[in-house]
This record gives sequence, C-alpha cells and structure tokens, in this order.
Amino acid sequence: MKRLSLCLALIISMALFGSYAFFSCKDCAVEIKQEIESAARCFKNEDYVTATEFSDKAIILWHKLSDRTVFVEDIQNDIEIEMTLARISEMARQQDDDIFEECRVLFTLLDSFIDMQTPTLANIF
Repeated sequence: MKRLSLCLALIISMALFGSYAFFSCKDCAVEIKQEIESAARCFKNEDYVTATEFSDKAIILWHKLSDRTVFVEDIQNDIEIEMTLARISEMARQQDDDIFEECRVLFTLLDSFIDMQTPTLANIF
C-alpha cells in the first residue's frame, strides 16, 4: 500500500510540475510576442530606438524561456528563434522594413515551440 501511495504521489507531482512548466513557458512566449509587437509598432511609428529596446528585451526573455523547456528540446527550433530575434533587433537598429516579415516568422516559430511544450503522452514517454 505504501508503494502504491508513493507511486500515486510521484505521478501527481509530475503532472503538477509539467503543468506549471507548460504554463510558465506559454506565459513567457506570450510576453515575448508582446515585446516584439511593441517593437513593430514603435518601428512603424519611426521610433527606432524604442523598437530596438523592445526587441533586445525579447531576446533576454527568450534566454530565460529556452532554459525552462521541459518536454521537448528541439535545438533547431531554439536556434531559429534565437537567430530570428537577433535579426529583428538588428533590423530595428538598421531601420530595415523587412522587420515585419521577421516578426511573422518569429510568431510562427514561437507557436511551434509552445505546441512542442504542450504535455502529451508522446512528449512525456
């Protein structure tokens, strides 16, 4: 009976930890999206310095998020997101209008990242 209780406690704690990690990653990804949306809005209003600041903040948030992945670590996707964030930041500095396309790419990559972090049986086992 003690073993069964211990096993049940472990399963419950794993489920709680997994749920916390997923929602934490999802919240951070939403925050990154908001920073990039703010950067794009500032860029559109020709406030390039503020756009660069928002994009740099998104890079810092990504570094925190990429360390918190629990279920799936897709190095290729992580690198793509990192490179896209770097390009967005540089485009804001260089006042390059292609920044809006890079923002759309980033949103797609972040959505894919969150889908990979969603707890499913395939991700857990």
